Amino acid sequence: MAAASGHQIELDGLGLVLQADAGETVLATLERHGYRMRRSCRNGVCEICEVELLSGCVQQRYPLCTLENNNQPSGKTVRALACTSVPLQDIRVKIEGLRVPGEQLVKKLVCDITAVEPLNHDVYRVRLHLPATNSHAIEFHAGQYLEICLPSGRKVPFSIGSAPDQSRDLELHIRHMAESETSNAVMEHLQNSPSVEIELPKGDCYIQAQDLRADTRVILAAASTGFSQIKSVCEHLLANQCSNPIHIYWGVREAADLYLAKLPEQWQREHTNVMFHAVVSEPESSTDWQGRTGLLPDAVLEDFDDFDNVEILTSGSPGMVYALLDACEARGFDAAHMHADVFAYAPRPAKA
Repeated sequence: MAAASGHQIELDGLGLVLQADAGETVLATLERHGYRMRRSCRNGVCEICEVELLSGCVQQRYPLCTLENNNQPSGKTVRALACTSVPLQDIRVKIEGLRVPGEQLVKKLVCDITAVEPLNHDVYRVRLHLPATNSHAIEFHAGQYLEICLPSGRKVPFSIGSAPDQSRDLELHIRHMAESETSNAVMEHLQNSPSVEIELPKGDCYIQAQDLRADTRVILAAASTGFSQIKSVCEHLLANQCSNPIHIYWGVREAADLYLAKLPEQWQREHTNVMFHAVVSEPESSTDWQGRTGLLPDAVLEDFDDFDNVEILTSGSPGMVYALLDACEARGFDAAHMHADVFAYAPRPAKA
């Protein structure tokens, strides 16, 4: 029996039942419970949020009518607009493309290339402008990546260097390797075309501010252009006023590879919970470097006596990532709290 406050909405094919509040639309009930579906105007005009009413009765506010489906003959289809339909009794609906809480929809779309600017001798910052229409709206988590779709059909992955909390502009940090045919093809396309096709979001290496406990310490560790991934995460955490300690480690071979060092230095100045550590592994190539030297994993171990309540997101080569994991595990770190794309594309055999 339905609760006095409203009626139940059964989601066909999922075996799930949601409780609607009195006078609440189907769309509002779905979104309150964390479900997502295609929708735009929210007033019944665009008809994007159309659902199939399999049983029950709803009052549709626009276009104004009462829609009912009580054991109609096979082939009878009753459609309602989720944004303006309020259940008058318990209903069962079929919704194409419904996303359950936490589920993301991977999309392929064309973006304008608004800037390709050098940040140092071989790294470029690329800015992409997403389409404005709601049907092309995308969602991603801080730390995920996209794939550039070249005209040849090849897809090339790059970490998203901007936070999801920002504008419709996406930022990429791309190292141009002249000896690489793929790298040359990517840069030639980006520098000579007005737009580019991308596919996103990809990857399960991310951190969300709302998932962090108050006592969690965050380590963001990157090598080279892996900084773009941790930049997205840090900007997301700061945009959500995260007060957790955030330790940023950026390991490079020489100081000239710190292509955007003024940005994390600014975060450190403006936020008391942010600590930035630049680490140069080949100081002989950086005669003016006065900062830390050595390997990134060693720098982390120098600063942390224990790894209780620590979440690590790291971006770099498989060698660096696994070296960091091994070093932290030796100090009692739980590997389940390390996030890295390397675990997906370059898994190593399980330990005996």
